Amino acid sequence: GGGSRRRGRRGIAGPEEGTQPAANAIGPTAASMEACPATPDNSGAAAGSTNKMSIFFVENPDGSIDSIAGADSIAPPPANPRLWCHHCNTQLEYTAGASYVQCFLCRTMNAVLTGSQMGGRTMNMLCTICGTSNLAPWGTSYVRCGQCNTVSDVTHIYMSAGGGGHR
Repeated sequence: GGGSRRRGRRGIAGPEEGTQPAANAIGPTAASMEACPATPDNSGAAAGSTNKMSIFFVENPDGSIDSIAGADSIAPPPANPRLWCHHCNTQLEYTAGASYVQCFLCRTMNAVLTGSQMGGRTMNMLCTICGTSNLAPWGTSYVRCGQCNTVSDVTHIYMSAGGGGHR
């Protein structure tokens, strides 16, 4: 029988029978933590406390880990995140979750880059099949058309741009 499957690395729990999650849990799960009570400071040392620690990391299908599940102490993302325009250095406020922000001063599109307060350069690629304009962060190797799903190799753009200017 089934139970849970394990992958090669220790501490990565696979999906339970009958479920197919989009990502794997890493570290202690709620079930494994029932036998390991945590102290109020979440140090894991049992000091007569009956709190159950149910915090675990989530591994995405591509292998990256960018999420913590079950954590009540993690601060929510800022309500009004900000970045600096890569072209004119104007500070821009945008809605959380946005992928791109247009500068109100110079009209340049800025890519929202995780972990950076500076907006990223972007490129606009026209699909060769349907002609749809597709925006992508500068440095992207492949762009998938949002209309017809055609994937285009755009690495030739970086060879001809030379270190180039902005559009």
